[in-house]
Amino acid sequence: MEIKDSTRSALVRKGNELFNQKDIEGAYRCYLTASYYGGIEKIADYYNFEKKNIIKAMQLYKFIMREDSNLGGNVRAKQKLSKLSESVVKVLRKWLKEDDAFNDKKNDKLELDSKNTFLPNNYKKNSLEDILKAKEKIDKEELDKKELDKKELYNNIPKTNTITSDFYSKALNIRKPVFEQIYTNKQNKK
Repeated sequence: MEIKDSTRSALVRKGNELFNQKDIEGAYRCYLTASYYGGIEKIADYYNFEKKNIIKAMQLYKFIMREDSNLGGNVRAKQKLSKLSESVVKVLRKWLKEDDAFNDKKNDKLELDSKNTFLPNNYKKNSLEDILKAKEKIDKEELDKKELDKKELYNNIPKTNTITSDFYSKALNIRKPVFEQIYTNKQNKK
């Protein structure tokens, strides 16, 4: 369906107004109806930088690359998608501890083309570094919890004076054989 230029410009204006009011879904519908891929790119940047929703941003950049016939829009979206993909790969490699070159401090910051990117005032360039620090903190807390659970398990093993019971209490996962328990119970009943 063909849209008149006046209708298209009205949709773009309405989309910009909704975007400024933070009604992102409404703005997206207006931009999509008007086939205004610059506005969709602005929404992808919003999801990327403000909402930190990398998946949604990547989907929108990929949509722009597939649908936009304007070469400039394709190039910008492709550059942003490739930068975003690289940062995701770096995070995954770091989590899997496969990337030796990641320890270089020059490479762990997310870089963007400033002339084509809408950045909010409170955007931190080292958000990738923050994600990695948070992951390390969570891993340390889980390790500490496992160590604490192991100590509690060892401390809760009942200790008695007999030699055989002492042997079994030192080994965490070994219990007395059933026949020995029956014999001990019979002796205690007499």
